[in-house]
Amino acid sequence: MDRKSSYAPTTASYKSSSLSDAVSSARLGNSDPSQASTATIRGDSARKAVRTENAPPPLPFFSQAIVCQGMVYCSGSIGMSPITKQMVDTGVGDRTAQALNNLSAVLEEAGSSLRNVVKVNIFLSDMTNFAAMNRVYDTFFEEPKPCRTCVAVKELPMKTDVEIECIAHL
Repeated sequence: MDRKSSYAPTTASYKSSSLSDAVSSARLGNSDPSQASTATIRGDSARKAVRTENAPPPLPFFSQAIVCQGMVYCSGSIGMSPITKQMVDTGVGDRTAQALNNLSAVLEEAGSSLRNVVKVNIFLSDMTNFAAMNRVYDTFFEEPKPCRTCVAVKELPMKTDVEIECIAHL
């Protein structure tokens, strides 16, 4: 038996058990906060995938974004044109702008916007691009700016030099 199939039933029964225990407790009038919290966190019905043609399509093993409990969790976006499906080839600043435009389209499809972003993670393949990325990034966000992390990584998808992901509220 492979790892995936041996793991899945355990996870499914755990989720089912936690959710059903919490629902049963609620029906009986019990107010154990740990039970209610577990049901909320693990309930699959609260998750909704977001998909828009105004951003590059995701690979088959992830979503462009997930909406869950009033928050939008966006997958990483690179500087790819949703029209041509090609990387923008005019520099890290333009790829940063395209990545943020892609995230904006995904957020809009989810019912949110860049104005509602609370956390941004930026991945650069070379920190010498930090200033050029920052100049463009700064034009996309109003005060108060979202929390942010920027890290250097060895390599990014499609040999790009910048990838950006974010979390926003609805």
